[in-house]
Amino acid sequence: MVAKEISSLQHPLVKKAVALRLEREAREKDERVLIAGNKLIRDLATNRPIEVLFYCGPTPDITAFETFQVTEGILKKITGLEEPDGWAAIMRLPSEQPLDKKDYLLILDQVSDPGNLGTLWRTALGLGWQGIWLTPGCVDPFNDKALRAAQGATFQLPFERKAPEKILDWVQKRKASFIVADLQGTPIDQCKITAPIALVLGHEGQGPGIWTKPAAQRVTIPIQAVESLNVACAGAILLYAMRPHR
Repeated sequence: MVAKEISSLQHPLVKKAVALRLEREAREKDERVLIAGNKLIRDLATNRPIEVLFYCGPTPDITAFETFQVTEGILKKITGLEEPDGWAAIMRLPSEQPLDKKDYLLILDQVSDPGNLGTLWRTALGLGWQGIWLTPGCVDPFNDKALRAAQGATFQLPFERKAPEKILDWVQKRKASFIVADLQGTPIDQCKITAPIALVLGHEGQGPGIWTKPAAQRVTIPIQAVESLNVACAGAILLYAMRPHR
């Protein structure tokens, strides 16, 4: 398909792309998301349709329903990056999927930093976990910073937004190991944990919500010289320690 050109920052499609990047409400209403970066777009295009592709530079060699050549200034506006690599795209948001039959679930409980959320998502995918539950109050995983940190994992590892009471019902029904990261918990290397497993990682400042307390097995990572670890670092260690097929 022959590419069209956009040369104005006021073009409606430019405004739409910016809104998709900045506004959760716009993403959810339109069921679309903005993706930035050559490699990420190429990876996603192997099994997901690209609806709109913006590029600045050589003509792209991937297929999209609509392709637009834009200026560097427009690409900076669309992506919010000072040095975009020449590509941005609009594609459909992935749908939530029911996860109740999975055996290895990561629960992100009101995690507020998009970089942490994206990093944990990518780590969980890489270590073979089967899905992610997001409690109310979690940062949007399709925030542009979260997407960059996840590097495509958001589109590969299934997720579902889940109320705490529904999670506790699942824990009871499945007789699952309900694990919560806690500085006052039992050292992880002293714990015997069997599947199904639900690992809760909480808010960076406040920790896991009070709803986890009655049912939780609390574990910690033995450390020295520092008080605590960043949630993404701690989460990576725990995800590895409890990974499938360990």
